[in-house]
Amino acid sequence: MFDFAINDIDIADGSGSPVFHGSIAVQDGKIAEILSSGSFSKSQAKEIIKGKTDELLTPGFIDTHTHGDLQHILDPYVRTQLLQGVTFDICGNCGVSAAPVSKSNFDVLKDYCRPILPFDELDEQWKTWFSFSDYLNAVKSVNPVFQSEALVGQGTLRIAVMGMENRDPSLSELEQMKSLLEDAMKTGAKGLSSGLVYIPGIFTTPPEMIELCKIVAKYDGFYSTHMRSESNNIVDAVKEAIHVAEESGCRLIISHLKVCGFKNEKFTDEILNLILDARARGVRVICDQYQSNKGSTTLAQLIPPQFQSSGTAELVKKLKNPQTKNEILQHLHSDTSYENYLHDLGPQLIIIVSNQKYPEFDGLTIAEIAEKLKLSPEETVCHLLVENDGDVLMALTMCNQSVVDKIFQFPYAAIGSDGIGAGCCRRRTHPRANGNYVHLFQDYVCARKLLSWEEAVRKCTSLPADFIGLKGKGHISNGYDADLVILNRKTVGTKATFAKPDVPPDGIERVFIKGKEVVTKGKINQ
Repeated sequence: MFDFAINDIDIADGSGSPVFHGSIAVQDGKIAEILSSGSFSKSQAKEIIKGKTDELLTPGFIDTHTHGDLQHILDPYVRTQLLQGVTFDICGNCGVSAAPVSKSNFDVLKDYCRPILPFDELDEQWKTWFSFSDYLNAVKSVNPVFQSEALVGQGTLRIAVMGMENRDPSLSELEQMKSLLEDAMKTGAKGLSSGLVYIPGIFTTPPEMIELCKIVAKYDGFYSTHMRSESNNIVDAVKEAIHVAEESGCRLIISHLKVCGFKNEKFTDEILNLILDARARGVRVICDQYQSNKGSTTLAQLIPPQFQSSGTAELVKKLKNPQTKNEILQHLHSDTSYENYLHDLGPQLIIIVSNQKYPEFDGLTIAEIAEKLKLSPEETVCHLLVENDGDVLMALTMCNQSVVDKIFQFPYAAIGSDGIGAGCCRRRTHPRANGNYVHLFQDYVCARKLLSWEEAVRKCTSLPADFIGLKGKGHISNGYDADLVILNRKTVGTKATFAKPDVPPDGIERVFIKGKEVVTKGKINQ
């Protein structure tokens, strides 16, 4: 007898094939049988769940890009993910991972990770994760309900071996990084990530990345990159990412692909064609994307890289020095040699998402805050960084919505929320962390009909699962894990905003992980 059956429901099986009306049965956490017509009887299953009008059964969603490295320890359910139908994610992105840890450089690592992994209460435990397996064991020790795999951050590797230094590694240092990475891959890491706009990733050359990615390829992992540029130099950045993958032989996910700056929209087709050309040559490459034209990162990213090379604490000291601050202000005003979003986008398109000193400013633009403080936009940026010890999260209107739409329709674009610590820390975050997936269906499928239900579900399920190599995931198929979502196509959506990002999603009726019902009517089952 089956454990349960879901009868008479529309099914999008994850493959992209047309939705069909059918029934499925689950036994021992696996999909045991699928009926394309008819239903299972009470004599065949211990429990019968009857499908309803407007409901759709899909595989559990897979989030290719999160920053939940520490969130998974504090909340074994990772509620923000489960409530929107995500049953599996990949953390450790953008070069930022919680391990390996060098005891002598722990404070540097924490400083580096703090805006992305904002969980001070784990400091004492975090210090003990000298190897990546230490970290993975810490996650396993909480018996997580939510499923996750982790990448090793290239920035974290560099910090463990050579701190924040602005130079190439010595041969010995490169071998140390490779050894740490190989140890991580042996013990369960899924691959390597980079953040080439962040310190110290910005100091890394392609040959260094190729050497590291050869280790990833050896273990059939993948390389996920926040590229060196997402704006003026994006074409060269895509070429670099593909070159690293092609030379090393590893798989590649280009993280949160976007084209920043309205003048750069013209590059959208070119970069998508670069991916298609690479795939035609045999390079295994896809991209991922969150469904918003507003990106999010740390406010310190507005500051030129040369002032960040000693870490955030030292940057704050420099901002307190009148002479250095004046030099930084001049760069903020007119320097376009780096990703200067304040100059390229303007203060009216940059929102402060979270800061501790002035919570009343969260959700306001830099232009609005500058008016309240009676400061210039450049001085406002410096003031907020100093008053918050450098720990400020911002969001930027990166591009026209049409750019997001075009990338969303690209057949090799998977879905990644880029969620940062939502629900487990005392700070606001981008509303995508709570609602990226439901927003996708609400806006892109239902309201604007940019893609069919079948194709949108494929992007959330089989596309990432098959590319990454998640066995038993991403499909409703016999023998696959019963990671399942029942959503209501009429009500699915989100009301989360930057001012109120924690509003729970709507329309997710039930979520199952390996046959266990973990969400019912928008509530976690504990």
